[in-house]
Amino acid sequence: MQVTFVGAGYVGLTSAAIFADLGHKVWVLDVDERKIRTIRSGKEPFYEPGLGERIKRTVESARLIPSTSYKEAIPEAVATFICVGTPSKENGETNLSYVFSAAGEIGKNLGEHYTVVVVKSTVPPGTTDRVGEMIEKLGKRRGIDFDVVNSPEFLAEGSAVKDTVNPSRIVLGVDSEKPIPVLRELFKSFKDVPTLICDIKSAELIKYASNSFLATKVSFINEISLIAEKFGADVTRVAEGMGLDDRIGSKFLKAGLGYGGSCFPKDVASLLFVSNHAGYDFGILQAATKVNCEQRKRFVGKIKEKLEDLKDKKIAILGLAFKPESGDMRKAVSAEIIRSLLNEGAQVSVYDPAAMENAKKEDFAEDIEFSNDAYAALKGADCLALVTEWKEFAELDWKKVRRLMRGNLIADGRNFYDPVDLRESGFEYVGIGRN
Repeated sequence: MQVTFVGAGYVGLTSAAIFADLGHKVWVLDVDERKIRTIRSGKEPFYEPGLGERIKRTVESARLIPSTSYKEAIPEAVATFICVGTPSKENGETNLSYVFSAAGEIGKNLGEHYTVVVVKSTVPPGTTDRVGEMIEKLGKRRGIDFDVVNSPEFLAEGSAVKDTVNPSRIVLGVDSEKPIPVLRELFKSFKDVPTLICDIKSAELIKYASNSFLATKVSFINEISLIAEKFGADVTRVAEGMGLDDRIGSKFLKAGLGYGGSCFPKDVASLLFVSNHAGYDFGILQAATKVNCEQRKRFVGKIKEKLEDLKDKKIAILGLAFKPESGDMRKAVSAEIIRSLLNEGAQVSVYDPAAMENAKKEDFAEDIEFSNDAYAALKGADCLALVTEWKEFAELDWKKVRRLMRGNLIADGRNFYDPVDLRESGFEYVGIGRN
């Protein structure tokens, strides 16, 4: 099948490369010329494990065709996926301008044959219908035959390739039977994956409900961490005991600095916005958001309590990306922590294996020290603050670290380290909800 993915981000480009690998002829379309040039050269425009080799292989075989032209990429496609960004506005409302811009261009360029347009971007209920109305209005003059459906993505940055090859489920939101044969043919390589066919508005809401539930689960265990500290319990053991109940499960029960990234914050904000707009006060999500914000403040407060005064104290931040195996700094917890430390007068050095270039674009970049490795960041530091739990940070030479640091405080924002081992090595350890 000939397929087009509009948007060469984590969802669009990853999906395009994998569908090309499955043997389809795939166009990946983006208005960012620099990004498309990078893909044409067989390279990935952002860090994502396992994506680079797939891009190289499929571009060289001409199964993946990067383009900036709707006129090239749209007319012959049997299915066109909208995978553009849906960032939040200041009030939490979803900015749908990229979705509607893509819909307009698709409407102008659809071919004469029947086409299925798949909205894969995360959008509020009702958006897919509006996309269909826009395409119909633009295509009426030519009598275009098409359907618009919704199929939310469930991949995670850092594991996007794995999640696309082996998805947890496939959700297809349709309002008629006509597009189903095309969709079944398109997804036939995923025959063992649970598939739900439902109405469009339910499909749109499934993605918001899923991410908001996981965000709430993160905030819940962070609340439990506060209770654990007050009673001298260990939240890691509490979470382990909870996770053994298969009704609860262990995923997203790690106490730490809370959730960040490009999905959870905006999806929670969007669901709160549409709920308020519909006249419903979503109290649980409001509480989850509040807990998430407070968690970062508490972490800086723990460091300040141990060092007494942060002015002129050097804090080495290990990990900048919002999660390991990603270079993404969007809504990264590290950014909030760095700003708070700078406001307290601290000196901040940082290191991350993949996010350094993106971090240099942040508003605080001129006020911090970027280091070439973890040891360089730790030289002369009063505190090591672990923010993103990259595997390489588990393999530090602690004797070397102790020699390099001026102080001995380890502030473990992800409960990544063994407190006993570090204390035996001469460090003072502070974690989240650990006795």
